[in-house]
Amino acid sequence: MIVLVIPLYAIFSQLGMRNTLWGLLLVYPATTIPVALYMLQGYFRGIPAELEEAGLMDGLTRMNVIRKITLPLALPALASVALYVFMIAWNEFLFAFMFLDNVDLYTLSRGIAELNSSEVPRQHLMAGAVIATVPVLALFLWFERFLVAGLTAGSVKG
Repeated sequence: MIVLVIPLYAIFSQLGMRNTLWGLLLVYPATTIPVALYMLQGYFRGIPAELEEAGLMDGLTRMNVIRKITLPLALPALASVALYVFMIAWNEFLFAFMFLDNVDLYTLSRGIAELNSSEVPRQHLMAGAVIATVPVLALFLWFERFLVAGLTAGSVKG
């Protein structure tokens, strides 16, 4: 990420996107989608082609094979990658630190870093850090059912 900051800073400054949330809305997906695709490609390659062929032989269209066979099998992988990508974007600090100067636009991690001063007690800084973990924890607890289902999906034949 550190390699991308300087060129992106120059480009966003020229385009007038440096102190806007639109710049971050472009950067976060651009940095997390490649990671997600890399993680998912191994999982999708591991799904047997015979399952898809059997669905096609049963009269399903290609889209229905994806919707009814491939995606349900990939649900645990999709859930874990979605959680991981969310954590990357949620905890990202560098781009928000470099691109945002307006206090009203600060992300949570950038705002917590702003609390690190001699006027603010350390307890408030630590409370902000704990509050920042609540959405990640809530999302993990919601995705846990998909992750556990993926662990037990292949345990019993039949």
